Amino acid sequence: MILGAGNDLVDYLLVLLFYGGMFVLIRYGTRRIELNFRKTFRALYIGWGFGVFIGNYLFYLIGIMSFLPWLNNAFHTLIWIGLCLGYLYAGCYRRPLIEQISLFVIFSFLVKVAERLILGTWEHDNFFGIDGNWAYIIGWSLMDGLYPLISIALLRPLSRFVDGIVAPRI
Repeated sequence: MILGAGNDLVDYLLVLLFYGGMFVLIRYGTRRIELNFRKTFRALYIGWGFGVFIGNYLFYLIGIMSFLPWLNNAFHTLIWIGLCLGYLYAGCYRRPLIEQISLFVIFSFLVKVAERLILGTWEHDNFFGIDGNWAYIIGWSLMDGLYPLISIALLRPLSRFVDGIVAPRI
């Protein structure tokens, strides 16, 4: 249950190497997080990383997601979504919204395919009634494209209560 059927620590090392490669691509466009965005980055990390960790399991329980073994879920949410996608957002939040959404969809799709190939996860056979594993992977990748919109919706009210939170506009 922790590693998933047939997986070992070498498989997870490969996933980490893939995340690292993706981070190099993300970092190519953004050398560092702006000083004024660092508190926002930390808030996004906590909200997205831990929120999606719990959400993935709840979605599995209600049948709309496949089970992600615990280590895969932790890596995917805390390292990929929290750190890597948080860094991506920190670098692109001023770009046009369609560009932001496109970046999140593309990067998320690549990571889901890699995790599918390496760990055998993301194996569900439909996405909200649309049959096929590809529909599932593409569908959740498209949902990940909502990261910028959801972040804006959450950061705006948070910025009223927490000093130093950047609240981007659409």
